[in-house]
Amino acid sequence: MSWDDLLSTAAAQHGYFTTAQAAELGISRRALSWRAEHGSAERIAHGLYRLPHWPIDPSDELYALQALVPSGTFSHDTALTLLGLTDIIPSTIHLTIPETCRLRSRPGVTLHRSRHGAMTDRTLRDGLWVSAARRALLDAAREGADPDQLVSAARDARGRAMLTAGDLAELRRHPPFERARL
Repeated sequence: MSWDDLLSTAAAQHGYFTTAQAAELGISRRALSWRAEHGSAERIAHGLYRLPHWPIDPSDELYALQALVPSGTFSHDTALTLLGLTDIIPSTIHLTIPETCRLRSRPGVTLHRSRHGAMTDRTLRDGLWVSAARRALLDAAREGADPDQLVSAARDARGRAMLTAGDLAELRRHPPFERARL
């Protein structure tokens, strides 16, 4: 195990890696501190590092969260945005995590803890785990998202084959989809 192995891990996570991932590859905290002091790693937060030469991306905050919680899933209206089903920028990042996850709340991030596992009913989109369209629509509806936006997003998801007949049937059992023409 080596620094090169950690670089591979970080590359798969858009330049981010955790102290725990480094430790799994045999790299100590002391070695990480040395790397940070000498410019080959940048300490972003407690337990989170970034490769300084990695290109900055508008979604860096999402990639950093994904590195911290690989079992987490971007959900609710965050998922709808990442799936390209709405152009409304959410006021907070919604992340569904397992109940046992230790991640704490932070400004701009709404955590949803799931007993049934945040790792189900999701899809990988641009390196991020995102709730599937049906799940994202139902979660956003439960949180009180704009009904017209949700119906429009559902129609768009249907048109892009992101919803099955079963998904549509389930959506029609919940407001605001029950009376909408999907």
